Amino acid sequence: MKILLLTLGLGLVCGLQGLDNSAKGSPKLDGKWFTVALASNVTSKIEEGGSLRIFVYNIRVYDGFLTADFFKRENGKCIPFSVTAITKEDGSNLVHYDGLNDFSLESFDDEYSIFMLYNIKDGEVTIWGELFGRTPDLPDEIKKKFEEICERFGIGKDQIRDLYNDDRCEKLR
Repeated sequence: MKILLLTLGLGLVCGLQGLDNSAKGSPKLDGKWFTVALASNVTSKIEEGGSLRIFVYNIRVYDGFLTADFFKRENGKCIPFSVTAITKEDGSNLVHYDGLNDFSLESFDDEYSIFMLYNIKDGEVTIWGELFGRTPDLPDEIKKKFEEICERFGIGKDQIRDLYNDDRCEKLR
């Protein structure tokens, strides 16, 4: 298991290291976001009631830390929660949520961001992806890019859920 974790950590691109939210003209990760799509090799985790079906509403990058605010639905109610990522010396990015998640920021600009994660819980590894947009929906070309990135991680098109028509706890934003 240690070798698997080391391999995953070394294999991931450290997307946060290259972020400079103070550079003029560069894309900013900070601010309001919407979850546009989720993907996973274990689709039950991103379906209604699944532990990884979460909805982002804000991301903050400060002093090398990334903190994200989310909603999740439990018993028909939208519950807010926050997570803060830790960047380890080897460059891997970790966040605790429903286990340990080793993640990378695969692609982003001012309009969208794509995160890929390895969720490790009870000895099981689940691969999942999140497509965030500054608006509740995104152009098809960005969704296609998300599909292509997911495919590189072994997630098929049939394992992606577009959440445009989903109740993403918008009333609480």
